[in-house]
Amino acid sequence: MPKKLFRRIAPDPDTLRKHRFLSRFAHLLHDPNLWHFNRNSVARAFGLGLFAAFLPIPFQSPIAAALAIWLRGNLPLAVLMVFLTNPLTMVPIELSAYWLGRLVVPGEFKALPNPFEWSWVWDNLSSIGLPLVVGHFMLSVIGAILGYCGIQGFWRLYLSLHLKKRRQRIHQPGLPQPDLNSDVGNGAGTRSVTQRAESRDGFRRTATIRPEEPQD
Repeated sequence: MPKKLFRRIAPDPDTLRKHRFLSRFAHLLHDPNLWHFNRNSVARAFGLGLFAAFLPIPFQSPIAAALAIWLRGNLPLAVLMVFLTNPLTMVPIELSAYWLGRLVVPGEFKALPNPFEWSWVWDNLSSIGLPLVVGHFMLSVIGAILGYCGIQGFWRLYLSLHLKKRRQRIHQPGLPQPDLNSDVGNGAGTRSVTQRAESRDGFRRTATIRPEEPQD
């Protein structure tokens, strides 16, 4: 299920390969981890993509792609995570960055207006610029850690629940269980192994192989 979900939401790999920026690194795009959807590559993609998404600089998608190529994360998902920052999420992200920056940068800063207006940011950029930038880098680090660890935990939890349900289906009461060992005669075990093979003519043939009985 995780693989199918991430394949569904990830950008098309062929489109990314033809991108003007990525085409310059065509010789580096042969690493399977850049395109496969396994636990480690997806976790790295989320961490790197979120790190680039919260940086207070432009060209976040190329940065996410370069980090994914360097650290062997899933390239389509790393680029996709950058779009977490968009006009709909810009205000809460900027407010969160400013709040975090105020926690670590010394000094007195102006309180946020209520209601919030973008003109206030430009009018007070000289006093709020430093905590805003510091807060963005803090968001990048926090987002990278949460993204990586969150996917690792989600993937392990899903596999654990899936295997648990599978064992419950296999060991349901009333269903015949395979018995590979049976005691015969004086206690010597005889194991019956059934092998199925498909012959050249396309018909499936079944053969039962029994080990030789121990001699006295």
